[in-house]
Amino acid sequence: MKIREKLTFRGLIISLKELNIAKPADPERFVMEDGLTELLDGLYRYQVQIVNLDMYQADSKEKLLAVLQLLNLKPEECLLLAATDKVMSLAQELDLACMGYLNPRILGQRLSQAQMLAQGFEEVDVMFLKRVYQRKHQIPWTLIETRRCILREITLEDLDDLYELYQGKAITKYMEGLYENRVEEEEYTKAYIQNMYQFYGYGMWVAVEKATGKVIARAGLDHMQLPEETVLQLGYVVGEQYQNQGYATELCEAILDYAKNHTQFAEIYCFIQKENHISIHLAEKLGFIWKEDIKIRRKSLQKYVKSLYNVD
Repeated sequence: MKIREKLTFRGLIISLKELNIAKPADPERFVMEDGLTELLDGLYRYQVQIVNLDMYQADSKEKLLAVLQLLNLKPEECLLLAATDKVMSLAQELDLACMGYLNPRILGQRLSQAQMLAQGFEEVDVMFLKRVYQRKHQIPWTLIETRRCILREITLEDLDDLYELYQGKAITKYMEGLYENRVEEEEYTKAYIQNMYQFYGYGMWVAVEKATGKVIARAGLDHMQLPEETVLQLGYVVGEQYQNQGYATELCEAILDYAKNHTQFAEIYCFIQKENHISIHLAEKLGFIWKEDIKIRRKSLQKYVKSLYNVD
């Protein structure tokens, strides 16, 4: 099932005055971080309008709404970037997506409405802002694109496809299935989105085939709690009708590359039942090395590990 993004990030609302980092003694009265300058320049290339509150003297909900209407923007299409509680209060009044900036020149601000806080802008680009916006509006992130698929976050709208995918006879032979009670699965999925995606920024995703828009697999990264540590593990399940077509290799290679570049883990693990020869073969093909037999939740598993420093 395709997830239609009904909302689009089209406007960034800011007060340039409060993004000013110049000190009273500085010869320049107005200074912005280099990263912020690059960010604002880049917005134009993505056709995102910059709404400067200072220019329009939009210091109230009513004034801001009038400005947005003038610019043909809707509040739900905008993200507010604020460094003061006063400006951020507009986010609460208009239910805006919002990001806080901890300006070292402006102390004592709580910025409690922010979906995310930034101390600087070196790592903030248009995609970063878009993802903050998507979190607010519960739009799933697309994390990875391969030759035939995209990997994106799971939503409740995917559950019909996932129940169909898990109906395959061989699917649950070596892994746990979904809850038989649909309500329980919905509650689990809500909690997973809230706790895993929002806290870590990654997790188990759905693989959507580009050509058809169908969910063909579930794959991604998860945590496994071992007695001595928490480790990162690779997981995947491909629908029966899409097996033996190279999808598992294609997806897992892309996920390993993502893990190398977007997590702090030095190693990644696979835990595979001894009889699951297909998964063992794939793990070895991907460069995983057998370490030991291990018991997890009373299951006897093979522990495989791969260094993320050597993912090519």
